[in-house]
Amino acid sequence: MQEIKAAIAANIQELRRSHKMTQSELAQKINYTDKAVSKWERAESVPDISALKQIADTFSVTVDYLLTREHSEY
Repeated sequence: MQEIKAAIAANIQELRRSHKMTQSELAQKINYTDKAVSKWERAESVPDISALKQIADTFSVTVDYLLTREHSEY
């Protein structure tokens, strides 16, 4: 589970930054708090499945992409 948490954290942060989006902006898009996004990016917690789907849709990736660390592109 720790590996998945770390992958989700790294992927959310990487996608958010590559789209030049703040934690607050991402949080607003998916109707969560910036504190929740911060916790996800620090691997202190993981988004629930509906949040994972919203994040994936926001960045045009799959939920599977968010769960794995190894990928060629998004």
